Amino acid sequence: MPNETKREAMAQALQKRIRTFTRIEKAFYGAIVIAAITMAISIIYLQSRNMQVQQEINRLNIDINGAQTDLNDAKQEVNELSRYDRISEIAKKAGLKIRNDNIQNVESE
Repeated sequence: MPNETKREAMAQALQKRIRTFTRIEKAFYGAIVIAAITMAISIIYLQSRNMQVQQEINRLNIDINGAQTDLNDAKQEVNELSRYDRISEIAKKAGLKIRNDNIQNVESE
């Protein structure tokens, strides 16, 4: 019997220590859980949006690189077409004389 009374006393002491939550405590803990879930969803949304923006930046960089390549090709073509040797050859075929003071340089930026 003495063991049984000790157990009962211990159980009662534990029940006093572990009491049920009041409504305010339930509301507080519920608010914390809802806030944590909301934050988790927000983080997932922001990460996916960040990934979309990164993909868009990569696509734009690819477009810029392609346009830069086209520009460089066009500059190279202008340089090839405006070579002095080529101009003088075309002028001689057309029966024209080359006058150096009439030749203008094409400058590309």
